Amino acid sequence: METLKLNIMKKQQHFIILAAAAMILTTGCNRLDILGMVVNRSDTEERVADWLDYDNLNGMPVIENVPDEYCIYSTSDSHYSEYDDIVPQGEKDRLYKYITAERNDPKAVFSLLVGDLVNQGGEAGYKKVEASMRFNDMTQAKNDPCFPVLGNHDLYFDCAKFYKQYFHTSTYTVTVKTVGGFQDLFILLDSGNGTFGRRQTQWLEEQLEHRDDYRHCVVISHNWLFRTSYNYTTTPAAHLPQDEQYAFMDLMSRNNVDLVLMGHFHMREQRQFGGVKYVMTDNLNDGGKPSYLVVTVGEKVTYDYEDLVME
Repeated sequence: METLKLNIMKKQQHFIILAAAAMILTTGCNRLDILGMVVNRSDTEERVADWLDYDNLNGMPVIENVPDEYCIYSTSDSHYSEYDDIVPQGEKDRLYKYITAERNDPKAVFSLLVGDLVNQGGEAGYKKVEASMRFNDMTQAKNDPCFPVLGNHDLYFDCAKFYKQYFHTSTYTVTVKTVGGFQDLFILLDSGNGTFGRRQTQWLEEQLEHRDDYRHCVVISHNWLFRTSYNYTTTPAAHLPQDEQYAFMDLMSRNNVDLVLMGHFHMREQRQFGGVKYVMTDNLNDGGKPSYLVVTVGEKVTYDYEDLVME
């Protein structure tokens, strides 16, 4: 009898731990996809193979004739879904306001959306995000691209197929060529499952073999690497496995990466390790005050946080 009671107690403990983990991973969500957080519905290796196939067929973005000093915009965690009251390009559309700010900045050349584009609810959130990104010649001075990467929420409720349908890849590079003959490299990565995976890590190493061809190198991925002053969770969707984290940071340092931009925790956080700056890019989520990062690329790479103006 005592053994049975002990087994029941252990099962209850396991359930409590699982439920707590689900709550941590879905902070700010309207619904829970508990199974989707425990069992990977979408495999990293399979996704990366799809991303690289797309890249090989279509090429990767190159932006030319850019001034030697320019800026890019970065934010994350818009969390759009069918359950919010956002009308694309309407008064409450935070993503549209953010992209409009970038497209009206004469020094800016593109924007980034660093994961968790959607919250849950299938295709509806992706439709809103795509509509918010469309060029509006009435309010926007130029049609700069917005480059996304995939986050953990973009996988929940079997949504990876919709990210692929609308945005095609989350493992790619953006190259900026300036009028003075400089080249800058931006490397975008898929960390939606809390890992980069074998093939993507190999691809990242291959890109960094050519680091000396570029003036600056910036790496972009959703999942933050460090414990934060706000959220101390170590759940799989929050951090890379420790050995993978150390290997990634060593790779960044050895290849003189200037800046790593990340998101996930909906806050401002900055670290420096091994000569590399790691910056959490803040968020566009409605909880709190939406903001973004303006990264200036010139002789050096610098950045400033800006509050999003919703007027």
